[in-house]
Order: sequence, then C-alpha cells, then structure tokens
Amino acid sequence: MHEQYAAFQAMGAEVIAISVDDGLDAGQMVERYGIEFPVLYDPTNQVAVSWEIFDLLNDGVAAPAAYVFDASGELFAYRIGETIAERPTAAELLATLGAA
Repeated sequence: MHEQYAAFQAMGAEVIAISVDDGLDAGQMVERYGIEFPVLYDPTNQVAVSWEIFDLLNDGVAAPAAYVFDASGELFAYRIGETIAERPTAAELLATLGAA
C-alpha cells in the first residue's frame, strides 16, 4: 500500500493499517519501509476479535483483511483473505474506491 499511498490520497482516501505485532516490531517495519500512513497497534487482538477476523483461518492470528469506508464512515466494501497470504492489492483497493 505504501507504494501507492499518493494515489489513495489523490482520491481523497486515507490508508490506515492495524498491526497485531507489538509497537516495537511494527514500528521497525514502518521505519524499514518508510510507511507514511498511520499504523495502529493491536497486540492483544482486540480489534481483530471485534471484527471477527481473529483465528478465522484456525491459525491463531488475524486473517488479512481490508475495509473501505465511504466519506460518511459507512462500510462500502471489504475483503477478507481465505489464506494468510491472500491480501488485496493496492490496485484492487483503488478500483474499489473508484466505484464508490
């Protein structure tokens, strides 16, 4: 997502990532890759549990997921991976935003 962050911003969108890693590990990733969008930390999986994506794949971690909200904050679209490696691409999310 970070490679296409400017494209998201040009569409009036904001990218927010939620990491289940602790702040130190996730912070090192943010620094290493120069991620500019906000990254929130959820090391206790509270968000993943409340969104019902924790242990969805019976692997003890949060399933990869992306949610798209419209300008009023209503959920417009979402995608939840069926494997730990299945993640939406920036191009897919940008196309979804274009349809909003």
